[in-house]
Amino acid sequence: MKMLTYLTIHLLGFISLVAAQLNNITTPSLNLTTIATSNGSSVLECWQFPGFAASATPGVSGALNLFLGNTSNASYTVIPARFNGGVHTAPAAQLVFFASGLAHITLPNTTITPTTEAWIQGGKYGLILAADTPNVSRYGHITMYPSDADTVAMQVPFADGEVPDHEVLYAGPCGWAEMVGI
Repeated sequence: MKMLTYLTIHLLGFISLVAAQLNNITTPSLNLTTIATSNGSSVLECWQFPGFAASATPGVSGALNLFLGNTSNASYTVIPARFNGGVHTAPAAQLVFFASGLAHITLPNTTITPTTEAWIQGGKYGLILAADTPNVSRYGHITMYPSDADTVAMQVPFADGEVPDHEVLYAGPCGWAEMVGI
């Protein structure tokens, strides 16, 4: 019996330690697939935004919070099933949140590889950043919506086109390993 009590106490202590390591306050950053530019062409990159802190806002006090910059407006778009968005640039540097559906982003004039395409599933991990505006990208990107259901998206441009401080982790879209856990 003493052995069982000893193991239970130590196991509970270990579980508490693990839980403390995974709380909202210890989450250091947000990683987003970003449509950026390099030498006048659109590219996919994985960007990291640091600065999570515990919120002091009533109703979500203590929850995970990250300021993503000043924004100018917001648009809510319902994209039909199997829609072809064609080749385009971002109208402004903006966050795009896919609340539902599926987006397939590719780059024109490239061979499809893991670094030149991104599949964005709507929902918790459906946030991307699009910064390949006409003044910095000659060719833009292609967005297809292959789902049999509508895709719901919200576009939120940054005020004055100012993208928040970030670090480029690598070329290509963020992988699940960099996004899961938030």
